Amino acid sequence: MSYAIDISAARREVQFPSGIYTKISDDIAVTFPAELPLEALDPILSEKLDLVGLIGDIVQADGVDGLDVSKVLAAIFRRPTLLPKFLAAVRESFEVLLGDNHPEFLEAKPSSGDYVRLTIALSKVYGVELGKLLGLDISVGSDSPTSSPTSPATTGSTPAASGSAPGTPTSSDSDA
Repeated sequence: MSYAIDISAARREVQFPSGIYTKISDDIAVTFPAELPLEALDPILSEKLDLVGLIGDIVQADGVDGLDVSKVLAAIFRRPTLLPKFLAAVRESFEVLLGDNHPEFLEAKPSSGDYVRLTIALSKVYGVELGKLLGLDISVGSDSPTSSPTSPATTGSTPAASGSAPGTPTSSDSDA
């Protein structure tokens, strides 16, 4: 049978098909799943935490182009229970990710910095960015008309034919 979509092929091509082996300390290593399970995002995206509402309030207050730190902080401080709920959601997400490895992970007594470093590293491996995940089209680059390329489109040193060496002056060419 011919399939129009075959997700098993893409699943086989993940970067670490046997899981993401991670050293936590000198004597503790754990394995994260090869692909990000959707249920690991549930605690972060829950209505109870309301990160989507927070992001919406921030974007509504400033727009995507001109985020003002003071307005972001004001939006966060209007939610005094956000930080403890967020920390609990992060812990719960790691519990889902690690499954049976979670108690071993906790033996290492991970610090807040450990959680941040692991989250950043895992987001790179999994290829997940929260803004894209939430459907926000926020880019770091500039689309303004004043932006310009950092280098010219062509250079004079590119050989005309593939594999040919750039021209070098001979001793007779230096007579000026």
